[in-house]
Formats: sequence, C-alpha cells, structure tokens
Amino acid sequence: MRTRFLLLLLCCLILIGCLPRKMTPPEKPPGKITLIYTQDSLLYLPLYAVLKKNYDKKHNFNLKLQKVDTFTFSEETAEHLLYLGGPEEVFYGYQQEKKLGILSKIAAQSGHLLLSRSSQETSWPEMKNRVIISAGSGKLASLALEYTLRKHNLKPFLDLHLINNLPEKLRPAVFQSGSGQFILIEEPEATLLEQAKAGFVIKSIAQEVNNLPTVFFTTKKQYFPETDQAFNLALQAGLELIAQQTPEEIANWAVEFFPGSSEKTLIRGICRYKTLGCWPTTPEITSQELKVIQQLLLETKELTAPLPLAELLLPKS
Repeated sequence: MRTRFLLLLLCCLILIGCLPRKMTPPEKPPGKITLIYTQDSLLYLPLYAVLKKNYDKKHNFNLKLQKVDTFTFSEETAEHLLYLGGPEEVFYGYQQEKKLGILSKIAAQSGHLLLSRSSQETSWPEMKNRVIISAGSGKLASLALEYTLRKHNLKPFLDLHLINNLPEKLRPAVFQSGSGQFILIEEPEATLLEQAKAGFVIKSIAQEVNNLPTVFFTTKKQYFPETDQAFNLALQAGLELIAQQTPEEIANWAVEFFPGSSEKTLIRGICRYKTLGCWPTTPEITSQELKVIQQLLLETKELTAPLPLAELLLPKS
C-alpha cells in the first residue's frame, strides 16, 4: 500500500514538472540620459531633486549631468542627449535647419533679476544713458529685457547701453569690478551680490513679461519614447517635491549642488523664486507658451516669420 502511494506521488510530481511554465520576461536594462548644461541655477532645483532623490532610478533610467561652457549640438548618435537651456535655441535651430525638438520645461517664469548698485528704487526711465550687463545676445532673458525697455519708451542701444558679450560665469565679477550700473542675473548669484553689498534687486523679468517659460529640455530629434516618458515622470516628481517642501527643507539637500553658496543664500533665492511662481506644476509644454515665446522673438526681430510650432515639439509617446 505504501509502495503504491509513493509510486502515485512520484507520477504526480513528474507530470507537474512536465507542465508548461509561464516565462517571466527579462527586465529591461535602464535607459541612459546625458544632460548637458552651461550653468548652475536655482531654477534647476527640480532636476537636482531627480538626482538627489533617485527619481531617475525609480523610473528605470540613469541620469548624468555634463557641464560645458557653450552648447555644441552634436550630430545624431546612439547616446541620448538632452540640453538644458532656453527655448530660443530650438527656434533659431529651425531657421538653420537643425533638427532640435522640445521635450519638456522646468521653469514657467523667467528667473532673471535686475540688480542696481544702489538700494534705492529706480524707475525704468531713470535708466536712460546707463549701462546694463545683460544675459547675452539673442538669449530669451535679454530679449525680454529689451522688450520691457521698449514698453517703457527706452530704445535699447540708443537710450542706454547693453553689454551682451560677456560669458555667464564672468558677469558677476565684471559687475563687482565697477562695470555698468545694472546687471541682469539669476539666483543664487543675485543673492550673493546682495550679500556682498555689490548690488540690490530692484526688478524682475517675471513681473514685466508674465507667463514666459524660459528653460526647456531640448534634444536632437532622435526619439527615445520610453526614456523620454520616464524622464518627464521623474521631472514631475522633482517639481512636486519643490512645491511641497519649504525653502529651508530644499536648501538643506540642495546646498551640495552649489559649492559656493550657503544654505542661507539658497533659502533667500528659493523664497524669491517661489514668490515669482517660477516653477510649473507640470513639465508639459502648451501651445500657448510657445506662442508667447514666438511673439517675443518676432517683436525683437530674432524671427523673420512665424514657425510651425507643432514641429518644434517631440512627439508624445
């Protein structure tokens, strides 16, 4: 009886072993993104959050930052490259038949601030015959400044002088050395100048040109749909973290990305950007935002004619 039972059990085990097994598909290897940028800015805090909180790993890709002096848009390669910069580069690239596309945004408002050597309030008309160190020729912040000057009946380069040929990292030092009466600059450099008593924030571009998103992720028009979607999901998590945390909480983990700044410096800059509404609730770009940018480029003669805006965006997965 026992022998018969053991034989029956053995047969059952053999039959079970012969049943077809459901194969688990192998996990996909994580995607890789190299993000190229030219300067550190508090506007990029959602991106730094992606790295600090490992949101890239959670969405199955690895993000690497690469800092350069100037952008060189390389030809298509197998490597997935993103460029963190102004959307104007995509508009200019289209005119030059360069295949650039916009993936997402990280800033809903300009983070550029106008500093004066004097702490006293200065009206726009009072800037006549003065010198402003601006953000660079053709840059969206510079064009927004020129638009604002014209709005206040000042002709750029005629009624006042704009210095547009200085590298980003040299502008604060040039201003501190005595050049110009005003400087257009982002955080945390603006707060650093204030702390050194070298300049005082008197105006912001965001208050003059509202709803002007100024920092975008652009790429060659190679399409990596899964990795692109994963990047936007990670960036969304970064944006939500910045919205939820206090300036003190953000500065506590973000200070490692700004070796020349203290937590106190970052807190002041973060408060300023939160007040201005610089960070969007979503990285998604709307057609209305592109229209605002295009209109500014047309009014400043950087574009000769409107562009087909849909062709500037990467396709959605």
